[in-house]
Amino acid sequence: MNMGLGYGLERSDVCLKRSNRWLFMIPGISASGINSLPPSKSARPKLSFKEIQVEHMHETIYLPGKIEYSPVTLSLYDLKKNNHPIFAWIKSAYNPCNGSHQYPVDSYFFKTGYLELYDASGTILERWVYENIWPKEIDFGDLDMSLSDVLTCDLTLRYARAYIDDQC
Repeated sequence: MNMGLGYGLERSDVCLKRSNRWLFMIPGISASGINSLPPSKSARPKLSFKEIQVEHMHETIYLPGKIEYSPVTLSLYDLKKNNHPIFAWIKSAYNPCNGSHQYPVDSYFFKTGYLELYDASGTILERWVYENIWPKEIDFGDLDMSLSDVLTCDLTLRYARAYIDDQC
């Protein structure tokens, strides 16, 4: 008697994606070499369709409209660095030493981010591309003398759009 679930899960070539096999890479910031910070926690993109309301005789019809992307949170382990990558990113638009601010049109401020999900052997299962990603909010975290927790730096990231790269 076949006890399979009937959804294709019984096939030997099926690989379930795991929530602990991933990297969120932002060049110079996260998971991109010795001068960046390793990621601790994140999420895949969340998007929603805005509704278009159409009045038609005695009824209201709703149609999908523009797509709106929600910000994504990225937690990074805060390691000792000679040049902290998050501070370097901040200083490309705002210098806290003298209070100067410039409109961030510089290509250093807007980055392209990549979220990759892996199988057990390190093969890429899914690759998301985040275009024009920038830090909307940065939280360097609370300090507490009674704890011995590892410090993280939490970023709320805004981006223009996100999509799955079908080439991997």
